[in-house]
Amino acid sequence: MTGKTAKLLRLIIAVALLGLIASGGYLSWALLVPVGTDAEETVEFPIARGQSLRRVTLNLAAAGLIRDPRILELYGRVLDAAPRVRAGTYPLSAAQRPVDILSDIVYGRALDESIRVTIPEGWRIEQIAGRLEAFGVVGAEAFTDAAVMSDRYRRFAFLDELEDGETLEGFLYPETYRFDEGSNPEDVVGRMLAAFDDRAAELLLGSDAEERRLSIREIVTLASIVQHESPTPDMPLVAGVFDNRLREGRRLESDATVNYALGTAERRPTFAQVLTQHPFNTYQRDGLPPWPIGNPGRDAIEAAVNPAEHSYYFFLHPLDGRTILSRTYAEHRERAERYLER
Repeated sequence: MTGKTAKLLRLIIAVALLGLIASGGYLSWALLVPVGTDAEETVEFPIARGQSLRRVTLNLAAAGLIRDPRILELYGRVLDAAPRVRAGTYPLSAAQRPVDILSDIVYGRALDESIRVTIPEGWRIEQIAGRLEAFGVVGAEAFTDAAVMSDRYRRFAFLDELEDGETLEGFLYPETYRFDEGSNPEDVVGRMLAAFDDRAAELLLGSDAEERRLSIREIVTLASIVQHESPTPDMPLVAGVFDNRLREGRRLESDATVNYALGTAERRPTFAQVLTQHPFNTYQRDGLPPWPIGNPGRDAIEAAVNPAEHSYYFFLHPLDGRTILSRTYAEHRERAERYLER
């Protein structure tokens, strides 16, 4: 049977069916008259993935929601609804007309059974993976394995610099998501990359980034450090300190990179920790770390792209949350003694 013939047959059946409905009778009663009258009594009606229209209508009849599964199935096939049945759990009532019940199923008006997960700004991939596993979204190992560059993610222009197999650390945008239980790990990573594309990509792909001679990943790496080193209002100031140091070839000397290297969370690393040799310890290594130390939010990325212009090379944060800037190490030591060491 050709496509045109099938369409013509459906049209003929539809016209005939509508004619019968218009004239009353059994079809009208089966499709347009609710089984019950109490709209407040609803049932949660599950439809499994891949379930056929016939099975759905039989289950609807067994649940007392429709009268004749054969008639509703025929009506659905005339409207080409069979391939559009959507899985989910539907809040249905016997007070609904059968045609409206079918409409709910075809248009996916199911209960929202997704899982709400918040990813904080600055979290590392392994922290994100642990939370996703704890919420039942995806296994931690599977997510970590998926969070590396591959052809699947090549559609995102901000990832053009990354080679296959390189970590996507820094590009998994931190925000609140809704995921289905047991999601595909690549789909979860793709959602986070899409959020980065929507919220922050334009900051990285503009001319300012080129003028500063930092690659996109270098900017995101700087942003990940700023994320951990500064309260949000002062991020441009702190980014300016790091930018000044990079321009003059000074080491960044970031406490956050020491914490990343050692897996610690010290407010002020010890002298011994600062001396630790590690690729991410910017007290001991020149320039930026090999890749981001977490996944920064938009404010930190914007600060890294557009750091404040000033002549400061040091900063510290007293317990009251202020940012104290200094031009020289002597000034920095004096202010550290005044604000931190008493």
